Parts: sequence; structure tokens; C-alpha cells
Amino acid sequence: MSIHQILDLKIPPEHEASLESFTRLCEEHKLLNQFNEQESRDLCDGLSDPSTLLRFLTARRFDPDAALTQFKEACQFRQEKSTLQLYDIIPIDDFEQARQFYPHWTGRRDKNGLPICMFDVTYLDKDALACWEKTRNTPGWKHSPSGEQQPPNPDMMQSASIFHDSLARFVLPLCSMMKDRPNSSAPITNFVYLVDASNLGLKQGWSVKSFAQAISWLLATCYPETIQRIIVCNPPSYFSTIWRYLKGWVDPYTAEKIVVLLSAEVLPTLREDIDDENIPSIFGGGFSFEHGMLPDLDSNIRDRLNWDDPEKTLPPGPIKWAREADGKVAASAVGTQAGLTRSDKIAEIDCTK
Repeated sequence: MSIHQILDLKIPPEHEASLESFTRLCEEHKLLNQFNEQESRDLCDGLSDPSTLLRFLTARRFDPDAALTQFKEACQFRQEKSTLQLYDIIPIDDFEQARQFYPHWTGRRDKNGLPICMFDVTYLDKDALACWEKTRNTPGWKHSPSGEQQPPNPDMMQSASIFHDSLARFVLPLCSMMKDRPNSSAPITNFVYLVDASNLGLKQGWSVKSFAQAISWLLATCYPETIQRIIVCNPPSYFSTIWRYLKGWVDPYTAEKIVVLLSAEVLPTLREDIDDENIPSIFGGGFSFEHGMLPDLDSNIRDRLNWDDPEKTLPPGPIKWAREADGKVAASAVGTQAGLTRSDKIAEIDCTK
């Protein structure tokens, strides 16, 4: 049973039959079987749990056949890129390099309990994009069913997928287990993205086409409906020109969720949905955020978890949830460092309380 099954996954009555039909189609096409390759204790949250299937269905306007087509494509991508196996053994340095390229969880949430991800476009400079393009076109890593594995050397799309898997598999379930939010029985299924565009250069805007196209495809195909809003803050005056160019390469449903705020609008608008202590200081709030930093958990999250680490902090690299024998779920840090695979328990929680 997933965390989201324990919680209250409310579906509008008119769409219940669509979800049942879509789930049945996935089972008939054996699309859920591949997730049996996980360790038996691993939770399926973010991969094949009811909330994930509902996200795919919602993205296709509750058309079971269209949702099936998209889920097939996502499953095929996971198989080709060996993402389930790679999640446990990706080099931690590769995972942390990916954190620099994508909106990453700050460790904070908005007033509705949605996790807040942050990104500074300054870091998508010429050198970073060249590195991304180079590693995107490498052979990547392949899982060997025989057990004779090469050291993991992921390409950039594999790293991108593992990083976004960590958001879906670890962050969303964690935020779902928090009780300090309205409608605490409902699962959390999407994020709020804050983008600092204050240092976006005109030439830089043109150079991100390939990057934006690839990542937009990944998000739209494998992680549909995980974004509630993308709030672009402090853009330069020529942003509208850049956006007209980039918009054609971004998934249209994602593009609809973008909100652009000028300097005077940023703090008042963010305060409507986010407490000051969770608003990054660059936007006038009280949260000292730096691009690429590990999540700085809010006090309620830290207090809700039973920690093995007295520092009550999250380590670098991917983290996953697994069932404990006593009905609790435990978060463990995985990945490899210096060629050694880790599986270090960080904390546990009784999500039924």
C-alpha cells in the first residue's frame, strides 16, 4: 500500500470510472509489472501509485486511452534509461550536478503544504549548457540483467530523470505526510516553482532552446501535472521577446501555468500563498536560500520525522521510502560514492498518525 492510498485520494465522481478504466488498461498491458523490479519494501509512490496514475489521467483530460498512450511512453523511457535500477546506484556527484540544472526543493512549503522549488537562471550559462549537451549525447548507463554491471556513468537525461524521480518519490510523499496543512488527509501531488530571472541575459535566453525542449518533454511525458505554478520573478524588460521564442518548445499545458511577476509585484504576490520565513531572501522574504543548496527543512517537517541523524538534515544524493516491519515507513539515502553503494537510513515516520 502506498502513502497516497493511506491518505484520501479524492476523485470527482464523474471521473471515478475513468481512473478505474485507466488502471485496468495499465494492468492489462502489464505496464505496472516493471515496477516489481524495485526492492519489495520500496514504496511505489511517484511511480505507479493511484496518485501518479491520476496525474497521467488528468494530463490527458480524463481520457483513459490517451493516458495509456502517455504512460506507455513514460514506461518505455524508464526501461530504455534503466531509471529504476539507476536510482539506487547513481553516483552522488552526478545527482548533485543535476541539482544545479533544475528547480530543486528548498525544504519549504507554501500555506497549502505544497513544496517550493527554486531556480536561478543565472546558472544556465554557456559553459553549463555545453556540459549538459555533451553528457546528453553520451551512451549513458545500461542495466545488465546478468548482474555484471559497469560502473554507472549516466547521461544527462538519465540524471535529469533520477533527479525528478527524487522529487516525485521522496518529496511529494514526505509533504503528503505532514499534518500542518489544510485538508491534511489529501495527498500532495505537485510543486510550486519560483524562478529568479533577474539576471537572464538576452543571448542566454536564445541558447537554452535545446535544453528547454528536452526537459519540457521529460516533464510533460514522465511527470505530468507535478507543477501547480511556475512563478517567474524579476524578469528583464526583454523577457516577453525571449518567451515568445521559447514558448513554442515548451509543453502547452506547462506554459499555461507560468506567471510572470515584475519586481514590485513579487513579494506582495508571494505573501498571498507563502509565509515570509519560507520566501527566499532574494525576493524579500526571510529564508536564506542559495542556488544548489540541499533542502533546509522547515521546523514542522523536522519535528514530524523520527531521525537517525541528530542533525536532522537531509544528505546529498537520492532518497527513497521503504516499508518498515512495524508499519512505519523509512527514508534511506541511496546512490554510490567512491564506487561504494550506500543504503543509509535517515529517518522514519508513522504516516497513519
